[in-house]
Order: sequence, then C-alpha cells, then structure tokens
Amino acid sequence: MDKRLAVCAAVMVSVLILAFAVHPAVADNRDPPPAPTDWVSSLLRDHPLVGKVWSTRDKAFVELKDFARALALSRYALTGEVHDNPDHHLWQAWAIRTISKLRGSRIVEGAPQFDIVAMEMVRTDQNRALDKFYGRDVEVPRPRRPRDFARLLKWSKSGWPDFKIYEPIIAQAQHEQLVIVPASASREFTKKLSAEGEKALAPGELERLALSDPLPAKLAEDLAKEIKESHCGLIPDKAIPRMSFIQRFRDATMADSLLAVASGKGGILIAGNGHVRRDRGVPWYLIKRGIPADAIVAVEMVEVAEGETEPADYAEAAPGADFIVFTPRTKREDPCEKMKEFMAKKHKKEKSGAPEDTKKE
Repeated sequence: MDKRLAVCAAVMVSVLILAFAVHPAVADNRDPPPAPTDWVSSLLRDHPLVGKVWSTRDKAFVELKDFARALALSRYALTGEVHDNPDHHLWQAWAIRTISKLRGSRIVEGAPQFDIVAMEMVRTDQNRALDKFYGRDVEVPRPRRPRDFARLLKWSKSGWPDFKIYEPIIAQAQHEQLVIVPASASREFTKKLSAEGEKALAPGELERLALSDPLPAKLAEDLAKEIKESHCGLIPDKAIPRMSFIQRFRDATMADSLLAVASGKGGILIAGNGHVRRDRGVPWYLIKRGIPADAIVAVEMVEVAEGETEPADYAEAAPGADFIVFTPRTKREDPCEKMKEFMAKKHKKEKSGAPEDTKKE
C-alpha cells in the first residue's frame, strides 16, 4: 500500500510540473492595475491616440508597465488634469493605486516612501476640516467616507467641478492610507496677494519659495500670454504682471506642500496641467529648492482633438511633461461666452454705481 501511495504521489508531482511548464502563471504582483479606459467623457472616444501614453523623452509610446514603473520610482509624482474631465481623475486615482501596488511588490525597494496626496483643490484654511475628516485630536475617531470629505470641506461651494468626478481620488488615497494635504494658500491670503502682490509675503518668503529667482524672459512672456488668452483677452494689460506673480506663487506653494513631508519621503500632486509643467511649473520650484530633476515625474492628461492624430500635434498643449496620457474630450460650454457675460454685468454694475458685490457669503 505504501508503495502504491508513493507511486501515485510521484505521478501527481510529474503532472503538476508538466502543467506549470505548459501553462506558466501569468499573474504578477509587479504588474500595474488595468488602465481606466471605460471612458466617461463622450467626445472623440474612437480617436487613435485615446488611451495611449507618450514619453516625451523617448519620443515614443510606452507600455503601461513602463509608465507605472517610472511613477513608482519617482520621489514626487505630479499628475495634471483638465479640471472638468472625469477620465483625468480616474487616471490620477490609478496612479495612486499603481504607485502603492508596485512599491508593495518591492520592485522599487529603497525608493522614497510616499506619504501624502497634495491637492490644488484643498486650501490651508481647510486644515481644521481635514482634522475632522481624519479624526485628529479626538478620543474616538469615526470612520469617514469620501462623501464626508466633500461635506466637511464644503466642496459644493468651492467653485470646483462636481465632487463626484474627484471622489475616486479621495477613495484611493484613503485605501492606500495616504494623507490628503492642501496644496493651495488660504482664500483670505490669496485675496491679499491679489491686492498687494509681493508685499503680501512675509520677510524672507520670496527667497524661501524661490520666487526671487526670475523666470527666463521667454517663459515669462509665454506665461503672460497664456494668462491673457485664458481670460479671453478681456483683462487689461496692466493686470497681467500681478496675475503672473500669483500664478508663480501658486506653483511655488504647491512645491512647498510637497516638500513639507519628512526628509527622504515623497508625495503625489493633483493639479491642473499648467502647474505640473517642468519648464516653469511646480517642478521648476522643486529643482530650485534642491530636488534632483530625475526624482520628479510630471504627467499631463491631454484631451484629444479632431484631426490631430500625432503626438507632435500636442506639443503646445503639454509643454514640459515627461509623459502625456491621451483621453477623450469632455463636452463643455464655451468658457469665453460665460466670461463675456460676467464682464458685461460687472461693467454695467460699475457704470450704474451699484455696489460691486451685493451677495452674502
């Protein structure tokens, strides 16, 4: 009987060896999660670039696993967006999940530990609301869900797009135990900055934030032009220098929020595409403050356009990115029409002598 059992066992081992030799396992914890390609945006879903990732350094499309590895090996992963495109937020949530998964698989052992997700949409004057969300300084912390984040931070009054499209980011950050931190200054200080410019900063802040270092002339000109165009040409030229400084301050502040992590650690930034560009955005300030350029990965999410089927067609749409992720386009109203209406109402109010703002907060 013992002899029979031994023979059976030997046969079973042989069968198992043969089975694994013929059908090797394909699951690998080092593989990235599937890309979020169940598109929410409705326009140009069948565009040939949609769902592809382009490396600006290699001038080539890259496999998802190579893109994922680059993110996981970075110290600071800067992920851009077009604010009202829900697919961009799904890709940002994917980046959070991917970085955590690949680091967990130890293929990036020794890389800086990610601690935070810094969000442009969150301000420093919302820190108390964040304390409540995370249950800090309370005897019995309550479990929180993403919708609690929206409620406590009064997202519906923030001016940002519907929280529903940002919810995947909050949910994924919670799941990976990454803490969300503000990447923007308080509303009150931003108003002060608009009124006073550089004078609003405390002594030494200009130098500390690297704002005392001027942008190269061409980049400064491009920034001024971009501000003019983004306001549909409706703002006076005399307002542009101060608005350029405010834009620079916002980039420098986002860099500062990332640098607030403990020494040797890193984080993820969620912000508009204009903030993550290497040539004059957040990476510029990180590098000025001593972060090696190769410790930063900048990703821009770009909506495809009709008739533009080559990555080179999007050079102006994504300057200074390391990677470009192409997605469908979100249907939206012409922003310039809304701005024209706003400016017309403002002009009429000023002409009539009515108070500039009669609404209650």
